[in-house]
Amino acid sequence: MRFLKTMLCTLVLTATIITTADAASPVTRFSVFARTGLRLAGIVWTGQRFLYIENTTNRIVAAGPSGMPFTPFAKLPRQVEETRCAVATGSHGFVTGDLYCHTPENEIYRISADGKTATLLATLPHVVRSDGALIFDTVGGFGYTLIAATGRSGGGTNRGGSVFAINPTGQVRRIGGYDTIGGADEIAIAPASFGSASGQVLLAVDAGKTGSLVAMDAHGRTRTLLSFPDGPNPIVVLPPGQAGSTGTAQAGLYVTDTLSRDVFFAPAAELAPYAGSVLVGSELGGFFWAVRPNGGGFTATKLSTTLTSKHYNLEGAAYVAG
Repeated sequence: MRFLKTMLCTLVLTATIITTADAASPVTRFSVFARTGLRLAGIVWTGQRFLYIENTTNRIVAAGPSGMPFTPFAKLPRQVEETRCAVATGSHGFVTGDLYCHTPENEIYRISADGKTATLLATLPHVVRSDGALIFDTVGGFGYTLIAATGRSGGGTNRGGSVFAINPTGQVRRIGGYDTIGGADEIAIAPASFGSASGQVLLAVDAGKTGSLVAMDAHGRTRTLLSFPDGPNPIVVLPPGQAGSTGTAQAGLYVTDTLSRDVFFAPAAELAPYAGSVLVGSELGGFFWAVRPNGGGFTATKLSTTLTSKHYNLEGAAYVAG
């Protein structure tokens, strides 16, 4: 009986924190930004160009602010499943413009800003193939290091993984583990304004038909902030008050779809009602939720969008601020 009551309470809690954008909120319109022909996994905006990472081949190509055409940039060893990358902004020992990539076999590579040199920087101590979760700590809770998460996403039989901090010389420190069903497809660093999870690692844990948003603090302690009815994958922070153009690429959200091989785009103005939130997208359903702190907890508002197909494979996301 106690177990049943706990389950009922959990279901009620989930129902109260997952809401839908109200009628006054406009539909978020996505358009096709680039038809790449690549089985896209990741996308990075360097401040000057887009980098597209292809699933399994680990080929990385570069395109200008318009998204096409693209040219070869770099190539890592072929490994089945997703590699994801993050670009260094030039602080705390990381060289401006260098690209860091996390491969399925849990290797961390550093690629020079011109794409000519790829160096194996570190290997994470994890035996299960992962999905490339990688981000720079820009808030400081983890010492402004490179943060990587291991774990196998996409199924209820997989469970959890670990989160590591990597410094500029390749030294690896395990922060902690998570035991949630599924594995981290992608991660983000919560902004300083994100309530009780401020500055923590946010893991988009994909368990296939369901998933969760898990937070980990600097001591390795974890908690599930939200549960979702579809496995999450893309996750980005929407900065407050950002709109317009950067003068190069148009400000807004760029999302890769492995299935169509397209990059979808939603302008910053379309996402203005959700500025300051953490945007979480689902891999197969193409749903998006804007997550905000709400007292001691969190609220996820499901966006109304023009992504109405029944078949997606959304993998990577990048937000270009105005």
